[in-house]
Amino acid sequence: MILIGRSLPVMVSPLLSPIWLRQHLLNGLRNIRILDATWHFDKSRNARHEYLQERIEGSVFFDIEEVSDQGSPYPDMLPTPEEFANHVGKLGVDNEHHVVVYDNNSETGLLSAPRVWWMFRVYGHGEVSVLDGGLPNWKARGFPTSHGTPRIVTPAPYKAGFNPSLVRTFEQMMDNFTSKKEQVMDARSDGRFEGTDPEPRPSLPSGHMIGAHNIPYKSLMNPETKIMQSKHHIQEVFQKAGIDLSQPLVATCGSGMTAAILAFGAHMLGKDIPIYDGSWTEWVQRAPPGTMKLGVKGEDIEKAS
Repeated sequence: MILIGRSLPVMVSPLLSPIWLRQHLLNGLRNIRILDATWHFDKSRNARHEYLQERIEGSVFFDIEEVSDQGSPYPDMLPTPEEFANHVGKLGVDNEHHVVVYDNNSETGLLSAPRVWWMFRVYGHGEVSVLDGGLPNWKARGFPTSHGTPRIVTPAPYKAGFNPSLVRTFEQMMDNFTSKKEQVMDARSDGRFEGTDPEPRPSLPSGHMIGAHNIPYKSLMNPETKIMQSKHHIQEVFQKAGIDLSQPLVATCGSGMTAAILAFGAHMLGKDIPIYDGSWTEWVQRAPPGTMKLGVKGEDIEKAS
């Protein structure tokens, strides 16, 4: 059953500085819940283990791979509202909390936190923010971290709705391929988009949906400071990629993870856009050949070497 969630009130800033969060924690603000949503492309790294080694004090680990549709053949797809509510409630989050999400990515500052920001909004939770620069920026400010076994969390009641306007399915994307009502933005790197570099999943070829605009997610972050670029910069990035911000948009990537960074950037510009949850991983396996340009396949490169 699809539940239409509450409206999403604009009561909190979507992007918070470490200074803001530190000050409010020192002031004893009780309605904040901090989630460590670290996720890595490199599966030799264990995000939960890293959370136990170092985290923002009081944060709870949000396992993106666990809070997903376990029956889907595609990675990290959205769970049902009931499944999301069950997981989030166990983390001590209720519907009135201001949720602050961060991740630990030293290369870009942000990678997976915007995905969790988007998930909360899909399920009707408007008071959710991303910590700019994540844990690296928090530490750069000299703010304290903790380690070891975290405190026991008291479960909280949570009711999830569902906002279908923020999600696109394969069927909707197929319709859009013909109608072209929504401009498609792809957050993957230039090489993966153009098909010259392999996908992280070696059995799948790289390439792109015909008609999509390539906006690598890293272009929305400052390479030196590892924080989000200014609104003006983000607007210029979109426009240089051929995006008309006055028209409908949809974001995609490899598996719906970094597409959320483009959706977050659009939100900073005052535009809420949907994400194609299955993204390239689903599209390349289901869409007709004439809808895409295919590139190299990782397993073929491995065999050749």
